[in-house]
Amino acid sequence: MNLKAKVLVALMCVLMLSTSGYAFRFSVGGFGGLNIPIAQEDTESGTAFGAKARIPLMGSIAIEPNILFAKNGDASYDVEGGWNETMTHEGGKYTSFGVDLVFGSIMGYKGFGAYGILGLSSSKFEKKGIPDLTNGTYWFGLGFEYGFTDQISLDIRGKAFIFPYKDEANPNSDDKGSRKNGLITVGLNYYFGFTE
Repeated sequence: MNLKAKVLVALMCVLMLSTSGYAFRFSVGGFGGLNIPIAQEDTESGTAFGAKARIPLMGSIAIEPNILFAKNGDASYDVEGGWNETMTHEGGKYTSFGVDLVFGSIMGYKGFGAYGILGLSSSKFEKKGIPDLTNGTYWFGLGFEYGFTDQISLDIRGKAFIFPYKDEANPNSDDKGSRKNGLITVGLNYYFGFTE
């Protein structure tokens, strides 16, 4: 199928959805907030920011392609043995490209709505002293949205971000685990499309 045919099929899908039993609306938005490590002694809380788009599949289900940049804070600790010295561990950073499944109140009209989140992504973890790691990661969480108008809404969400890993420096090692982070973000969404 050539590019023109793909574009035509996409436009037909949009037209069919827009004339179906619910209004077709999609949104784009940005967000920022805190990245909070869970059960990690070598890092502290850091920042997170990114962008997303919401594309409805049916009345209460949508997908959200997204990109996330998250940073862990550097961890400091006192060196034992009478050295009277403080050492610092770099926290590391994540770059994640993924898709979330969002279900609940997703259409973004004026007023309050709540929704659940399940997601998968490909994420890269970079930290000094270890090889860069790229793995499939997953998310789950809750979001709350307040529409100031039918086009603009405030979006607050909390997500758990799970990054599985294996000790890449020792391929024969059974050392497996995961880096777990909690993300609390606040953002704005702008909606396009038809209203009922």
